Amino acid sequence: MATVAAAAARATREEILERARSMVPALREKALQTDEDRSIPVETHRAFEDAGFYKLFQPARYGGYEMPIRMLVEVAGELGRGCGSSAWIFTNLATQNWIIGMHRPEAQDEVWGRNPRALCASSFPTQGGVGRYVEGGLVLNGIWSFASGIDFVDWENLQCFIPNEKGPPDHRFVLVPKTEFSLKDDWFVTGLSGTASKSIVFKDVFVPAHRVLDTRLIGGGPSPGSAVNPAPLYKVPPWSVGTKLFSGVCLGIAKGALELIVEDLRSRVAVTGVKMAELPTAQVRIAEASAEIDAAEAVLLKDSDDAMRIAETGDDKPPLIQRARWRLNNAYAGQLCLRAVERLHALTGARGLGRDSLYHLAVRDIHAAVSQITMAWDIQSVNAGRIVFGLPSLDPRL
Repeated sequence: MATVAAAAARATREEILERARSMVPALREKALQTDEDRSIPVETHRAFEDAGFYKLFQPARYGGYEMPIRMLVEVAGELGRGCGSSAWIFTNLATQNWIIGMHRPEAQDEVWGRNPRALCASSFPTQGGVGRYVEGGLVLNGIWSFASGIDFVDWENLQCFIPNEKGPPDHRFVLVPKTEFSLKDDWFVTGLSGTASKSIVFKDVFVPAHRVLDTRLIGGGPSPGSAVNPAPLYKVPPWSVGTKLFSGVCLGIAKGALELIVEDLRSRVAVTGVKMAELPTAQVRIAEASAEIDAAEAVLLKDSDDAMRIAETGDDKPPLIQRARWRLNNAYAGQLCLRAVERLHALTGARGLGRDSLYHLAVRDIHAAVSQITMAWDIQSVNAGRIVFGLPSLDPRL
């Protein structure tokens, strides 16, 4: 395993961001084919690997960079300019490396001890997947959905709900090697199609207890993994701040859509001979969309920095109202990005309606991104409002 000093020397924030920026033209060139293929190209995944993107939040003792959580927003904000699906794969796989760093040390060693480059996806039991307690661990049966990037990983860190006769089901993160489940190719969608977010199928799969993480232990402050990974990163709550993995992609998609429209309008002349860039209505739409994107980025980065600062200054768990506000801001930033992209629609013209339109790919992708449950405005705004008035959270994971 690498030392902290060796890991930290491998990349700086500026180097990582420059690598991300340099990839935008190639990602944009492949974006439509990625959407058609329902998967990012293998060479894109390998480029992300070589650039160190997946190491951003991996523990230093395995060669990771342990960078601040704001890098989710910043790197996705660059990569998403070129391809929303590709940015989504980056954020999802990089985030799992962060969460594995909160798992028990013996589970971390299983994942990375022999292969520090091992990657992990995650999924949710929307199709009836269930776990049950047995002696020494859990047994999994059924189907879990939305395993973004599953084709490129070695492990799965799935969310599992275990029936509890005394109350709500117990929620756990469960680490399972890819060799112990099968894939179901059911990702046929209109947005973020290139994420290949297939389902995974389990049949009587036993998982030992050390690979089962009680998610109540990662709500902020010390986690089971922070004893061996003392960086503040592993004390940051993923259910509130970690959802930047979705909103960061929205930010990148919106930035890319704005760039595409501005580039088009610079040289476009209407049939009447009017230069589109000189139309006040076009100028206002561009200005408003730009301001919305800037506002979204500002709130996402502020939340990320505030969470890191709290983790750096002590072991206290942030209060529920603070965690709810982080989640609320996350969803609101997504809405700002969505509004910006939709505001630009009137500027595309009829010729921009073709299936080869990168702008319309951005429209489809951002609608898909804000449909993710932690991004869904109706759900998150209601929950945050409840908590302001002292009512219990509708999401026990928060």
